[in-house]
Amino acid sequence: MAIIEFNDVRFTYDGQRYALDGVNLRIERGSFTCVLGGNGSGKSTLAKHVNALLTPDEGTVRVLDADTSDPESLYFIRSNAGMVFQNPDDQIVSSVIEDDVAFGLENLGVPTEELQGRVSRALAQVGLQGFEKKETAALSGGQKQRVAIAGVLAMEPQILVLDEASAMLDPRGRKGLARVCRELNEAGLTIVLITHFMEEAAQADRVVVLEAGRVVLDGAPTEVLTQAERLRDLNLDVPFATSMSMELREGGIGVPVCLTTDELAAGLREIAPHETGRLAEELRTRAFKPTSCASGTEPILEFKDVSFTYQPTPKRKKRRNAVQTDATPADWGNDPSEYWALQNVSLELRRGEFFGIAGHTGSGKSTLIQLANGLLQPTAGTVLAHGRDLADKRAAAEARRDVGVVFQYPEHQLFAATVYDDVAFGPRNLGLSSDEVEERVRTAMSLVHLSVDELRDASPFALSGGQQRRVAFAGVLAMQPTTLILDEPIAGLDPQNRHAFLRLITELHDEQGMTIVLVSHDMNDLARLCDRVLVLNQGKEFANGAPAEVFADEARLRSVGLGVPDLVHLANLIRINFLGGN
Repeated sequence: MAIIEFNDVRFTYDGQRYALDGVNLRIERGSFTCVLGGNGSGKSTLAKHVNALLTPDEGTVRVLDADTSDPESLYFIRSNAGMVFQNPDDQIVSSVIEDDVAFGLENLGVPTEELQGRVSRALAQVGLQGFEKKETAALSGGQKQRVAIAGVLAMEPQILVLDEASAMLDPRGRKGLARVCRELNEAGLTIVLITHFMEEAAQADRVVVLEAGRVVLDGAPTEVLTQAERLRDLNLDVPFATSMSMELREGGIGVPVCLTTDELAAGLREIAPHETGRLAEELRTRAFKPTSCASGTEPILEFKDVSFTYQPTPKRKKRRNAVQTDATPADWGNDPSEYWALQNVSLELRRGEFFGIAGHTGSGKSTLIQLANGLLQPTAGTVLAHGRDLADKRAAAEARRDVGVVFQYPEHQLFAATVYDDVAFGPRNLGLSSDEVEERVRTAMSLVHLSVDELRDASPFALSGGQQRRVAFAGVLAMQPTTLILDEPIAGLDPQNRHAFLRLITELHDEQGMTIVLVSHDMNDLARLCDRVLVLNQGKEFANGAPAEVFADEARLRSVGLGVPDLVHLANLIRINFLGGN
């Protein structure tokens, strides 16, 4: 029985181009459907039609047999079709976590005696028990996303729509969300998952792929996710195990085409032990960047026993009425009693390095980068830039000019009426002449592979998502920093735009000589691009060294909510299965 029906649906935002163009789609009650597509393919537009945030210009959408265009059905539809958006800041409405989770329940008129139990259960499902009284503004991006998910789960909808809800989560958080989704689906909840993580798509019952507002692929994961060439034409990837198994087959190793790494390891059981040992070593070698010479250069940024807290005094109250649940804060990488955002961190950043930072959500990554250019001041310890203490206001001001920071979703930094004015804003504030501003804008936009002449008078808000991100990046580069700090800069991008953005960052490092600091939840990127990687855990240094050293112990990293590069994980599985390793 269909719980969601799209019948010849067309929708346009501007009256010129259809964001949905003749969509016909039936989603069965109790199913788990994944929707894929490149940026701008219509995924989020489709999702917003499911809970009637948007209604069709042509055709009909029926949810639980109610027409979404019928005003009298809106309350019923929105009460039963819960949606989690890509950016949690678009969904969080209250300053305290438990109030935010209760917001939807209060609007539904849930009795007070029932409301608190629902809030507690929902927070427990996403590993945030004990966080009830914490302020939402003090949370990391990943923690905010889990608050948003809890707010929807507390409403106990019949349909759950997740629009890139895992984009801000660390590996443990993504696994936790996947577990919750499986449990809810097994209990009868209908799930519609929008994602760019192919491994998440492989866990669904059905995969639907959109392009230019049309359904172009539809079928079981084994049917859709193995069409490597077709998916790449659609700006998508295939799961790692699928790509790897196809590569092995081309190399003469007769493994089946697989969707998961465990399946691939099982498929290799027919291979001789001496062959798997050689393969494991080749995989490990391919995972990491060759050794860099940057380790011998002078430090440009130093942290000396740095600690930082957002709270003036520690608050350690015993919780009452704790909810019992199989999920624990450790399952998600949280400790609600943690007082320090950073504690006794010492490190050096060397000129010309490509430096990576990893850690679970709330581990202190964003706090560290804000300390790096003086946006925050340490509670204890010292931060030095070129030997100068950033506690000095003049030194901090110089550091902010020299160290460019690109935050999560950099397109949210856009604000001007035209592309030119947005990129030129920083240089103009430096008091440069119009000719100097022009030169800086041209240079910055050239670095991000955009044309000033074509986009000068265009509104940045009329550009594609990938172009918006490049314009925001150009605005940082126009200040001519020598160091770039990027905080999850590729979150929410489709695979094609993601690869293009990483190539751009690599060019700036290799060809322009910039020092790069990359904060990421993607272990593959950190291993492949970085000279050194710092891992934070609960605000403390957990590991710091060359990627091959940091990712050597998979079990230890998984204990703090992280993983290892896919190639290393496969090599470890091969070693365990065939060579008796550990």
